[in-house]
Amino acid sequence: MAARLPPLGAIEAFAAAARTQSFTTAARELNLTTSAISRRVAALEAALGVRLFHRLNRALRLTAAGERYLAAIAPAIDALRAAGASLQPAAPGARLTLCVLPSFAALWLLPRLAAFAAAHPTIDLRIATAQRAPEAGRGDIDMAVAIGTGDWPGWSAERLLPMRCRPVCAPRLRLKAPQDLRQHALLGVSQPRGFWRRWCAEAGLPPFRPVRTLRFDGLHLLYEAAAGGLGVALAFDDLVQPYLDDGRLVEPFDTSFVPHESWWLLHRARDARSRGVTAVRRWLKAQAHMSSRA
Repeated sequence: MAARLPPLGAIEAFAAAARTQSFTTAARELNLTTSAISRRVAALEAALGVRLFHRLNRALRLTAAGERYLAAIAPAIDALRAAGASLQPAAPGARLTLCVLPSFAALWLLPRLAAFAAAHPTIDLRIATAQRAPEAGRGDIDMAVAIGTGDWPGWSAERLLPMRCRPVCAPRLRLKAPQDLRQHALLGVSQPRGFWRRWCAEAGLPPFRPVRTLRFDGLHLLYEAAAGGLGVALAFDDLVQPYLDDGRLVEPFDTSFVPHESWWLLHRARDARSRGVTAVRRWLKAQAHMSSRA
């Protein structure tokens, strides 16, 4: 006899907790109590016969079994969500404005927008750009994507994409060891700062004065400067992938670090059940999941 399927509510609770790394945040997302999420996850662990989370003092961390289970069920969850969305299209003429960083728009979002338009022809999704998250009180912005730690007054925030910081450079620079950075300009973004110091500490490289330091207002300009040979840039993971794929940039070292900051998706709690906002949220999270697994 085939094994019985665990309750879908327990699977949904596990997936939300795994994505947010918090029972409390998952509870807000699913309109449940924190204890309800905890009970559902515990029931799922009992049904599967394995522990899915390490329950730390104020955080959650997936076990190895939890990582495998999440990777296995994620496509099925995405398929179920897509099936439901196809039966409940957004109201005709729905118009939403999504505010993002210019570099996020150019490097990650715009190449994917045609797929969104094909999947949701009744949603008029407008893209606005800004260097930081907009104020929640702005009536002309419905949703946003920003870099931070999840704390924006007035916004409900959910982690969209992780960040992993590591150096990239044009192939012709031919870096062989972290010490070679002393001979090159270090390229970074205006905000947030301090990431180069954190990477050097992770690589065991003592503090040094670089040939020069150049800062840019966005990741797009940063990666273009690195591809042009101006120096070595500190990449922020998925957004640099097109440059790595076509060989304009290479990753000379294996060392990287995961910062406290991530890419976050912001929306207002009062709009959480809006069909248009729901469709955009689900599509962005599905795209982010595929991007992080690529």
